[in-house]
Amino acid sequence: MGTAAAFGHQVPQSITVPSGSSIHIDYTDVHKPSLHVKIQEVFGLHETPKVLNGTLPLQMHLLTPAMRPIQITYDLKSFWENSYAEVAKELRGKYKRHYWPQNPFEAVATSKTKKHMYGQ
Repeated sequence: MGTAAAFGHQVPQSITVPSGSSIHIDYTDVHKPSLHVKIQEVFGLHETPKVLNGTLPLQMHLLTPAMRPIQITYDLKSFWENSYAEVAKELRGKYKRHYWPQNPFEAVATSKTKKHMYGQ
């Protein structure tokens, strides 16, 4: 693997999240690279993605279906375990057409509304 390819692997421009979407990584602050992604697109993802050979966790900006920030975390597992239930309860009322599973660890990630997920 050449130097440029090795660098690209260590510092990818985007990552594919469980929904299948390729999400751009923001390196504006090189010390805190970030990933801005809708929360539904990372259901099923247990750990925070990392760059630089798995040494630097991405700062995850979890977004509502309207692309508004709802949580910033470096520890996705902790968010799912400790904060998600309360966040989902609040968002379930605001975004009724979207999928808010009880267990985000086992849920199917999606970029679609419930109607388009289930073909109703």
